[in-house]
Amino acid sequence: MSDPNASGGPNRKLIGWSIVAVCVVIALIIAIVVSSGGDSSPEKYLRKNFDHVSGTDPDTDAGIVFEDDGTVTSVASKIAADTDADENRADGSNQYLRYDDDWLVVVEPRDPSGSTITLYEYDRGYRNHATVIGLWGWSSFYGRNTGGGSSGGSFRGGGSGSGK
Repeated sequence: MSDPNASGGPNRKLIGWSIVAVCVVIALIIAIVVSSGGDSSPEKYLRKNFDHVSGTDPDTDAGIVFEDDGTVTSVASKIAADTDADENRADGSNQYLRYDDDWLVVVEPRDPSGSTITLYEYDRGYRNHATVIGLWGWSSFYGRNTGGGSSGGSFRGGGSGSGK
C-alpha cells in the first residue's frame, strides 16, 4: 500500500486551507481599515452633502468652497458631528472647525441667507485666518519651532545678537 502523505494529499489540503485563511484575514484587515475612515479629510463629506461652488485644491488661498441654505451654526454643527472635527469654535458670525493639523473648515454667513463653507489644507487656512484662530492657541505647523527647516523654524528672535 502507498502512504497517503507521499502524494502530498493531506498536506496539500492543509496548505490550501492555510492560504484561504490568510486571504480571509487580509480581507478583514482591509475592510476594517476602509470602514474606519482611512481618509480623514472632510472633503468627501462636504462634496456629498453641500453644493460645490468653486475650487479643487484645499491647498490654495481660496480653498474649496461650498454653499448651503442652513444657518452658520446649524451647518457647522452638522459638519462637526458627521466628520469628527477635533475642535469647533465661533468668532463673531463665523465658525471654525479644526481637524488636527490637516484641515480647516470655515463656515461663514452667505448673502442674503445661508452659509458659505470653505475647506482649506490646515496651514493654508491658518495663514488666511491666523488673526482669529491664532488667538485660540491653534498653531500652524510651519510656525512651530521644529529646530530647523524652512519657514522660519529656527528663528531665534531679535535683540543685539549676543548669545545667539
